[in-house]
Amino acid sequence: MSDELDLLYYIANFFKRVNAKLKLMELLSNAKKAYDKYDFISGKEALLEALQLEPRNPVTLRGLGCIEQYYARFDEAINYYKLALQYSTKKEIEYTLLGTVYYMLDKLDTAIEYFNMAIKLNDNYTEAYEGRNQAMLENHLQIIDVQEMLKKYF
Repeated sequence: MSDELDLLYYIANFFKRVNAKLKLMELLSNAKKAYDKYDFISGKEALLEALQLEPRNPVTLRGLGCIEQYYARFDEAINYYKLALQYSTKKEIEYTLLGTVYYMLDKLDTAIEYFNMAIKLNDNYTEAYEGRNQAMLENHLQIIDVQEMLKKYF
C-alpha cells in the first residue's frame, strides 16, 4: 500500500508541476501580447504573477526590465536585467539589454562594454553589434562636439 501511495503522490506532484508550467507559459504569452499592444499595466500584472510561480525565470525578469525601461525607470530595469543574468542561458540578451539602458543613460563607455560582453558570448548576435555600433557612433559625435567647443579656447 505504501508503494501505491508513493506512486500516487509522485503522479499528483508531476501534474502540479506540469500545470504550473502551463500557467507560466500562458502568463508569459499574455504578457508578451499586452507588451506588443503597449498595454504595460496588464503586461506587468501577468509578469508579476509569473514571477510568483517561478522567481528565477529569466524571461519573466527580462520582461519586467523591459517594462521598467519603457517607463524610464532605468535603475529598476538594470536590477531586473542583472537578476535575469544570474539565471539565463542566453546571457547575450541580458548584456545587450543592459547595454541599451546604459546607452539611454548616456553612459556610452559602459554601454559598449555590455554590448562587447554580448558579442563575446555570441558573435552572431546582431542586436549587440547594432547597439555597440550606435553607442560608438554617438560617443564619436560627442568627442567631435567637445573638440568644436574647445576651438574657442585656441
